[in-house]
Amino acid sequence: MICAHPARLALAALLTTTPLVAQLPRAEQMQPQNAVLTHRQEDPLIKERIQERFETLLPELMRREGFDMWLVITREYNSDPVFRSMDPITTYSSRRRTILMFHDLGPERGVERISVGRSDYQGAFDVYRTHNDSQYVGLRRLIEERDPQRIGINVSDRWNHADGLTHNEYLRLTDALGARYTERLASAEMLAVGWLEAKLPKETDQYRGVMRLAHQVIAEAFSNQVIVPGVTTNQDVAWWMRQRVAEMGLGAWFHPSVNVQRRGGLPQAGPHGSVIERGDMLHTDFGLIGVGFSTDTQHNAYVLRPGETDAPEGLKEGLRQANRLQDLTMMHGPAGATGNEALAGALAQARQEGIDPTIYCHPIGYHGHGAGTPIGMTDYQDGVPVRGDYVLRPNTWHSIELNARYAVPEWDGQEVRFALEEDAALLDDGWHWVDGRQTSFYLIH
Repeated sequence: MICAHPARLALAALLTTTPLVAQLPRAEQMQPQNAVLTHRQEDPLIKERIQERFETLLPELMRREGFDMWLVITREYNSDPVFRSMDPITTYSSRRRTILMFHDLGPERGVERISVGRSDYQGAFDVYRTHNDSQYVGLRRLIEERDPQRIGINVSDRWNHADGLTHNEYLRLTDALGARYTERLASAEMLAVGWLEAKLPKETDQYRGVMRLAHQVIAEAFSNQVIVPGVTTNQDVAWWMRQRVAEMGLGAWFHPSVNVQRRGGLPQAGPHGSVIERGDMLHTDFGLIGVGFSTDTQHNAYVLRPGETDAPEGLKEGLRQANRLQDLTMMHGPAGATGNEALAGALAQARQEGIDPTIYCHPIGYHGHGAGTPIGMTDYQDGVPVRGDYVLRPNTWHSIELNARYAVPEWDGQEVRFALEEDAALLDDGWHWVDGRQTSFYLIH
């Protein structure tokens, strides 16, 4: 069993490809725990991957979407979502105004990168030195010298991650460019989405380490080191998880939740939540941030009654059905299929197999709810407009998020919601769990 105050968990040993495990509930299945990388140790890793993305992914994406120039313009404390994936760990936000210019020089020379301002972002950009109002004067001069035919800007009414250019900055930009170059502006929405969703092999390796940390925190939270039946509340556990992540030197992109399902239902919760009792089924939704990446995980636990050594068979059957729904979602969502095709196929087959399904998968990575193809949403089980028609692409990450409802015989036929969420990578050879998945309950004695 994981101890109450383990040594700080390690990413260093987890930054290479490791075997996936089939199930995760018991702490002894976890990898050894050491120290989390310090921010100083993370710095060169993040810098290196940003550089590689600029040199390998960006030219391909700009040519695929038909842009010879891309502008990312953002302001202090009002960052463009794309900017987060381009700035080093030493940059918390753009300063005053950031203007990044990407200009495709062709297959032989690659993409020119210019920061129109003062910062080179740890050497990732050449700097055209300007300040404040003179930035747009400098940008106009640079554009005139290069005479791009199609200039991408981050405006979109369909993709929130591609809509980072504010109204004021758009007005400043068009005023500076004049009619000639304003006419060449176009929404770079699919370029921005493509940039955010595409992942390098080394990023997937790094993400596996981050995902393992998330699994380790859940394993510790769903143990007797944290939970005392009859005493601990669900809110106690949620706040413990939040604090644990902070103590590890990691971040959280949303507040964790811990929910209780119980035979016969729950009484009204008190001001500090519901007390966890023996015989309860617990569920958590938890997402941390490490090395610049977000995770999103939903797992389940069972609190043993006196004399029990495992969860009731009906609860285990409900979990098996949720696992089957995961399999069907991935089976119907190969690279090249749209999110809506995957949703329709998985739901249809699940119902044929007697499963009561709801599917709401989303991309993940730089953002918890990331850019790319959704497979359903909780309120769009008949297909997601526009975004659901976007195809699934290889070398992308997705949270396979869903639930199956099952009438548990041992709970007098009470319908129980079995919600699971695991992060998976869609690679050239198909789907892979980043760090395994839950197939049995965490057991709390």
